[in-house]
Amino acid sequence: MVELPDPVDHECLPCYLYRVGSNNPCYGDLRALKNYRDLSAPRATALEKKIMLLGGWCDCEVLANAFRPITREAAFAVDLEKELVCKGTRRGSIQPCEQWVMRRGVQWGGGRFSSRSA
Repeated sequence: MVELPDPVDHECLPCYLYRVGSNNPCYGDLRALKNYRDLSAPRATALEKKIMLLGGWCDCEVLANAFRPITREAAFAVDLEKELVCKGTRRGSIQPCEQWVMRRGVQWGGGRFSSRSA
């Protein structure tokens, strides 16, 4: 099994996945996402389920389907496959930093998931 790097202090989930994906191939599963959750947000027990509902069935699809860059800096970095510096998030959070936005479409509250209608 390949050893994945640890998340940097206050690094958000999409920045971590982008950094890991730049240096490792996609293995067709959520191993980098699980590594992030285990080390940075262990209380986010429903993370995998939420990400799968957003279309993230493997680590590369999480960035393609569940998150998208919203700043010019992040968009250029992703397009040109350059290094991206995370703007930071609080420890234990799976929310993206200010450079990314999570796709809408799934309500996440009270431990229940449901698809939102249009």
